[in-house]
Amino acid sequence: MKFNINYGSATDVGKVKEHNTDAVIEFPITNGHVFVVCDGHDGVEYGGALAAKITTEEIKRYFQNRTYANLANALPNAVSYANYCVYNQSVKERRYNGIGSTVAILIVQNDEAYYASAGNSRIYLCKGGEIAQITRDHVENDQVTVLVGKEKNIKFSVCKNPIQIDGDEIFMLCTDGLTSQVSEDEIFSVVSNKDMSAEYKTAQLIEKANAAGGKDNTSVQVVDFSTYVKKEPRVSIWKSVAIVSVLLLITVGIFEGYKIKVNSNDSKAKTEVAQTKTETAKAVKATPEPAANKAKETVKVEPEKRQPSQKQGEQTVANQQVDEKEYIIYMHKVEKGQNLYRIGLRYNVPLNMLEELNSNEATRLTIGASLKIPVRAIHIVESGETLSGIALTYHNSEANIKKANQLIEGQPLLAGQKLIIPLSKK
Repeated sequence: MKFNINYGSATDVGKVKEHNTDAVIEFPITNGHVFVVCDGHDGVEYGGALAAKITTEEIKRYFQNRTYANLANALPNAVSYANYCVYNQSVKERRYNGIGSTVAILIVQNDEAYYASAGNSRIYLCKGGEIAQITRDHVENDQVTVLVGKEKNIKFSVCKNPIQIDGDEIFMLCTDGLTSQVSEDEIFSVVSNKDMSAEYKTAQLIEKANAAGGKDNTSVQVVDFSTYVKKEPRVSIWKSVAIVSVLLLITVGIFEGYKIKVNSNDSKAKTEVAQTKTETAKAVKATPEPAANKAKETVKVEPEKRQPSQKQGEQTVANQQVDEKEYIIYMHKVEKGQNLYRIGLRYNVPLNMLEELNSNEATRLTIGASLKIPVRAIHIVESGETLSGIALTYHNSEANIKKANQLIEGQPLLAGQKLIIPLSKK
């Protein structure tokens, strides 16, 4: 049996924390797909984001290097290998001592699903009108007891037998940023909604977590299956051809009869027309041509003037106060792993506004495609300017400008540098 698979994958920093130490990844393998969600935990001096990144990247490297005959054995080996890589990083430098990461991993191949987990990142299965957590939390006294890379050896949970895919399953992977803020009933109401795409479900769950306070980073992946049904034609192709042929012959017959009748009438009228033309020509020759008809009047059309809100590309707006109601259009080139929700978060633009501006391009993003993004301005940095001063000029925040331009903390501004000034949050 064949299945359609739709998935959404996203991570968000939330409303309280300054940095995102979560990581998500999804990638194809032979006859299947791998989904991974991680929540990094800091060591002596930060390092949680690094632990999560190493975990996702090494799991991907493990499965993309070769094809495994037995996924039930390959899956725990992949997690153990990631643990080895994170632990080695943690002992190289003192500041990384104690770093670790939770992990929830789902592998779908053919009609089977394998899974494993460590820490309190979870996997849920929605099927038959119910939702159930299929992983278990490794938590004691509100402390996570199992983390990838925390110790040299790791004991984690892995499925004993794969789940058979029937075609009506929906899996959801998430970090505790979602489950600590959103109830299981609320999660079920979104995940089970048949009128939402998997990507939109992912975005809705993250929005719910942020609306509830957004106290932690939130990462979500939704994997939605449906049965592939091959539609048989109701009428055979030969029968359709015969029907079309008969209709065509009837149409040709009617047209030929009409043409004979028209030609007969035309022959009678040609003599009258010829005589009329001769008489008209004589009359025209005798009449002098008016001067107004001797030359055609030339009309000059002014090009259409466009308002600032309609400018295309990276057009520069003067470094001055800008009216809140004005914006220009910045063309954003879509990169691998980006989706409409993430792009909207980066530039503080609502999804519906992006969809309205980009119509068809917004429904199916492709790498390299250009999206219209409404922004306040493109600011040219002058010598001596600071990020705080620029933010004040545009009634915006430093955090918004950093996020839109993907600036690293402490990165100096250079004279002549272009800065995207996003829309302010309402």
